[in-house]
Amino acid sequence: MTSMSEARFRELTDAFGSDPSKWPERERSLALQLLEAHPALGAILDEAAALDFELDAIMAAPGIAIAPSPAEVRAPANLNLKGLLNAFWPFGGLWQPAAGLVAASAAGFIVGMTFTDLPAETTTTVISDQVTIVERALGADVEESFL
Repeated sequence: MTSMSEARFRELTDAFGSDPSKWPERERSLALQLLEAHPALGAILDEAAALDFELDAIMAAPGIAIAPSPAEVRAPANLNLKGLLNAFWPFGGLWQPAAGLVAASAAGFIVGMTFTDLPAETTTTVISDQVTIVERALGADVEESFL
């Protein structure tokens, strides 16, 4: 490469910043020669310097958390059951939903046992109707005398 265009000079400053020491070595001398020949390109260098300053200020801010590299991310050395349980159920103790489930089950059992005093005719009719519904759902031919 014997000469450099202004477009390539802009690409260099956009990609590598305003510091010539960060530019690729094989293009550095050509870029500096172009800058000396065309002082108007100093505006491009000034824009890159302003961007460099902003990026350096962001990186120096203490509140910015930078994601760790994959090499820094490791599996925890020891997994404990409590931590795993808290990850899946972050709503407090597990006894609360378990107690609610037990209470609802007990109430359903008590109500179910209380209302089993149906007359025999009603019970057989209900069972007959349920069998008919299941047979129809399965596609069986059902002959019904009451239709």
